[in-house]
Order: sequence, then C-alpha cells, then structure tokens
Amino acid sequence: MKIPSIKISWKLSVLISVLLLIIVSFSNFYGLLTDKFHFNKAGSYFFILLATVHIIYLYAFWFKLTENEYPDKEMRNLEYGFYLIFAYYVYKMVDIASIVFGYSTYNDLILPDHFLPIGIAIVLAYLGLCLITLKIFSIRKNKIGSYITDCYEEEDLDTWP
Repeated sequence: MKIPSIKISWKLSVLISVLLLIIVSFSNFYGLLTDKFHFNKAGSYFFILLATVHIIYLYAFWFKLTENEYPDKEMRNLEYGFYLIFAYYVYKMVDIASIVFGYSTYNDLILPDHFLPIGIAIVLAYLGLCLITLKIFSIRKNKIGSYITDCYEEEDLDTWP
C-alpha cells in the first residue's frame, strides 16, 4: 500500500516557511512563563541570525528553481550549515514542548491563563517549520538535483554539450 503524500508547490512551501519563521521569531522574544516580551535576551537575537541564514537558503532555492540552474558549491555549503540550524529548530521544539507539557510540575507558579494554548501554538509552529524544511530539502533534491556535479569545474559546465 502506497503512503499518501501531500502535494504542495515549491512556492507555497517557501511562503509557508517564511510565515512560520516570522511566527517563531516573535515567539522567541515571548516569555512563556512570564507572559511578557523580553527584548533584552541575547538568545532571541541569535535566533534572528539563524533565521537570516534560513531566508538566504530559501532565496537561493527560489533562484535555482526559477532560473532552472544546477546546484553549486555555495548552495551545498549553505545547505550543510542549514542542517545544523534544522537541528537547533528540533532542539527548541523539544525544549518548549518539555516546558508546555510538563506544566503540572509548576505547582508553585501562577501561570497565565493562556499558557497552554500559546505554548502548544509555539510547539506546533516549530513542528511545522521542521516539517516544511524537510519538504524543501526533498524538493531541492528532486527538482534542482543532487550535489554530485561539484566534481566538474565551473568552466566545464559552461561547455557541456
């Protein structure tokens, strides 16, 4: 039996990814336990740096697909760095999920009324970002190609018949 897959276009994948990046970026400044935005935390700005690399990768992905170009060494190196960023997304998702779903351990704290709904929404945003990132990786492999072409020199690709 064949497993059904969701067919979405690569343009929609990029747009969903950008939307989820914006949501997750704002949620990084939000203190789930304090119910306030904290703009003085350095870790929140670190995430903005990682999101910038994500946006650059999405731009390269969009450009390669619209111009019908082959993958190059720069895109390969950017994607390899992006794998580390993806691991950070998974780490943050698990970290926030452990706080949200372990809320019964915070008996001594007075939690905001919307702690659970906002926490679940943030976890789902991270989960969606991870899933759409994996989808973009698979689209890159299927539509742009693999990185095997780096065994050729760039001059040889221009003269390829």
